[in-house]
Amino acid sequence: MRELLSPAASTSNSTTQRPGSSATTSQHSEDSSLLKNVDCGTLEQSYDSTLEREFEVHDIGNLVEVGDLEPAFSFRKLLRFAGPGFAMSIAYLDPGNICSDLHCGAVAGYKLIWLLFLTHALGLYVQTLSARIGIVTGQNLAQQCHQQYRRSVRIPLWLICELAIIGSDIQESIGTAIALYLLFGVQIWAGILVAALLSYVILGIQRFGARKVEALFIAMIAIMCACFGVEVFMSSPDVREITKGLFIPRIPASATVQAVGIVGAVIMPHNLFLHSALVGTRRIKRAAHVRQASIREANFYTTLESAVALLFSFAINATIMIVFADIYSRGKAAKSVQLAEQHLPGLVEAAELLRGAFGGIGPLLWAIGLLSSGQSSTATGTMAGQYLMEGMMRLRVSPWLRLFISRSTSLVPTMLVGVLFTAHLDQFDEWLNVLQSLALPFALIPTLKLAQSSHVMSEFAVGSRWRAFGWLAAAVIIALNVYLLLPLIVDLASYGMVAACAAFVSLGMYLLFVYILIASKVE
Repeated sequence: MRELLSPAASTSNSTTQRPGSSATTSQHSEDSSLLKNVDCGTLEQSYDSTLEREFEVHDIGNLVEVGDLEPAFSFRKLLRFAGPGFAMSIAYLDPGNICSDLHCGAVAGYKLIWLLFLTHALGLYVQTLSARIGIVTGQNLAQQCHQQYRRSVRIPLWLICELAIIGSDIQESIGTAIALYLLFGVQIWAGILVAALLSYVILGIQRFGARKVEALFIAMIAIMCACFGVEVFMSSPDVREITKGLFIPRIPASATVQAVGIVGAVIMPHNLFLHSALVGTRRIKRAAHVRQASIREANFYTTLESAVALLFSFAINATIMIVFADIYSRGKAAKSVQLAEQHLPGLVEAAELLRGAFGGIGPLLWAIGLLSSGQSSTATGTMAGQYLMEGMMRLRVSPWLRLFISRSTSLVPTMLVGVLFTAHLDQFDEWLNVLQSLALPFALIPTLKLAQSSHVMSEFAVGSRWRAFGWLAAAVIIALNVYLLLPLIVDLASYGMVAACAAFVSLGMYLLFVYILIASKVE
């Protein structure tokens, strides 16, 4: 720890001076006399103000002071850094994830719990990388992408990530609307409008400080823990089967789409942009004599907080999967919503399943937990859209106008789905999870490229082992996407030569753009 807190500048100075050189000695004496007259606090304040201009998207008046460096672990310091990780973990608990957990439990029982844990572990890795980009560079991922990629690459990248956010927002808003329908009988289209209005209210709390909105997100996670936790205790699941599902990797042949959907539902592209921006709400010391130690400390506490937040996220997702695995394995499902070959229970039908298993308390707890999930994830998704739009495209507009633009971009297609495809919401939800998986490489690859670059991250660049792990994970995700797309391409080919050509050209363009992102140099 002593080496961690040692001044970084003194080492570099001592290695560049040439003893015996009078010019060097004279210059050193002159620099020393100048430094005596410079207030280090003034230097730090000037440097911080420069970074605040980079992080202006955060409403800088809401920056959280984390205090001076601590020589040892401090729980109080951890609490000061706590907040961005829990806000990030909201995306791991959105209605898309809940629906994915429901389907996995219904189709595969307890057999995919290990995959759920693995995706959360992978999520911790990539979220840590994105957070470190924000901490080390003082810029979020979207701002870095704007600097690193030429316009012909940056615009398609922005459009793909924006499409992923719209897809996620459809899931989240409809999840909120379904919760309102279950609780109060509100129509789906009206529930979508209420969800949009509530997201404005939640994001408006940012004006009163970042800690306020972070506390609200943590409260919503606590509500989900309570609601879904009570249900898992009511179900009395098979602990032995849960243990086997956690430690023995298995993917049933009938659950391939659900297994790929877990990856898309859990690790969401927009969340990488969000986390790299949220860490900018913590003001860390960046003066030369403490910069390295301060960044190391911020990286440590941010990683620890993210791990704790994602552990809660995994526990909540696992409880949902376990509850519905138990319902189907024990034959508690109501006859009207029994699992059929071509039908999976949706969020509304899930409430009926819970009513049949636990009585009236089941759907009530389900609806309250779903409302907390949908509304909190709608707010964080809108925040991610704001950061992506301003950082990637450098749009200079007022915060409220930026909020209105990003929210309206998602609201229109959400309303269309809610009005025109109400009877097919469950099918939409499953394929929207697949959309997240398809879009994930376009956020993951820039994150890996930036995190491993010594030009961007200096001494905080990712080491060779973790770099290899990251690229292996990216290769697996891309391979899964191709595996998922091939049956669809074969089906399209049956409609004629034009459809087949369009399908193969689309796959080729997808892989070509992935290659362009990988081959692009980071400076």
